[in-house]
Amino acid sequence: MENGKIIVSSQAIEKATASVKKFIDSICDKSSFVETDVFVTGKTFEDAAAALGEGVVTGYATIGGKPVHIFAQNAEVLKGSLGKAHADKIVKCMKRDVATGTPLVSVIDCGGARIGEGVGVLEGYAEVLAEAAIVSGQVPHYCVVKGNAVGMMSAFVAMADFTFMSKDAVLSLDSPMYLASTQKEFPALNKLLGYDAHKGGADIAQFTYSSAADLKKQLSALVDVLTDNVSTKDDPNRVASALDKGLPAADAIKAILDDGKSIEYCSDWAKEVVCALGSINGMGVGVVATDPSVGKGYLSLDGARKITAFVEKLDAFDMPLITLVDSLGFNTTVEQEKAGAAKVAAELFASVAASSVDKIGVAVGKAVGAAYTALMSKGIGFDYTLATEKACISPIAPDAAVDVLMADQLAADKGKDVAKARQKLADSYAAMAADPMIAAQEGYVDNVVEAKNLRPYIASALLMLKGI
Repeated sequence: MENGKIIVSSQAIEKATASVKKFIDSICDKSSFVETDVFVTGKTFEDAAAALGEGVVTGYATIGGKPVHIFAQNAEVLKGSLGKAHADKIVKCMKRDVATGTPLVSVIDCGGARIGEGVGVLEGYAEVLAEAAIVSGQVPHYCVVKGNAVGMMSAFVAMADFTFMSKDAVLSLDSPMYLASTQKEFPALNKLLGYDAHKGGADIAQFTYSSAADLKKQLSALVDVLTDNVSTKDDPNRVASALDKGLPAADAIKAILDDGKSIEYCSDWAKEVVCALGSINGMGVGVVATDPSVGKGYLSLDGARKITAFVEKLDAFDMPLITLVDSLGFNTTVEQEKAGAAKVAAELFASVAASSVDKIGVAVGKAVGAAYTALMSKGIGFDYTLATEKACISPIAPDAAVDVLMADQLAADKGKDVAKARQKLADSYAAMAADPMIAAQEGYVDNVVEAKNLRPYIASALLMLKGI
């Protein structure tokens, strides 16, 4: 013992941290992890040797050859609970990653606060959360919820840019045990407050993983995309003939991106919108595509929230935005209007308008009303816009235009097949007012192209916008 603290051997530290370092090694490049602050110790405990490594391992490594700083809470030491020295190690690691401009990888498995430390533990939480706010937008923060993320650590997770959540993990602001006790039957905590509970309600858990190998694959792909030069051998002028036949939104995105590789963001939330990260001609991009097969072709409020969050992340990391628009806009209920639908729409418009990244909008189907305005209009800030030959661009859908603008003509066709009469009038409106060539002639669309040629046009536009 020295100065009131127990001196422990490196062998004891190694044994106490072996499991968590094995996990770190499994998601980083082989033999790349270097540990820092190995012997840091906080207050003297009744059994000070139990605080080996302070319940958190910090250091630096590479993932896919790209440098990162990483910390991982160690559930095998004091259940990974947060004390002041534990917090100090985390903050020191985060300061290093900001200073060096390298991404942060945080692995969360925390048993809560060491309440025996008193107010000091609250100050520790405050310092961790304050530093997390500084990290946000400075460097990418990839958070892995490996086990428990409860109390204030759940807020730390929510501050990360991208979160991977294990199927066995639990995330809750209040005590999960207390929350489970309020249910009729006491459920498994990961069923009540795990990924399945969080995937469809908010932009918190964007990704899930089933194993360390699965996590490494996803994490490596994401780290690669958020770098300046993404490795690819794909031809920027590659023609994607399948686009002419029409593809589901997720497949259309893959057809445009390099090597057909995309990382879908919040895949289980607001499925009428597909958001994905990838690259075109080696440049990292974010793509938003609306899926008309979900929600009868309309954009939901959750879909608007999803796009807003995604655009804000692209803006933080200066990644171009590409949209593939096939949507009829919003279709709200009275209840949603009372609950602030206009506010949600406003946040979407504001995020796109305020975004400083290069923006390319493409009408691939119906680009109607608010969907056109938010996702491809020149007025809101899109730099370059395209439309496919089969696109429809208008303030109102052709079907709806029959009722709004052509009611008299429909009424005059009483003796005819109503369905055929409606379709004829809708086709007439589409040809008269919604043809993409009209928008192009007015200067709102830069070009009308065959769908199969979208990738070459987008790749060229990206080079032009970047001044390359």
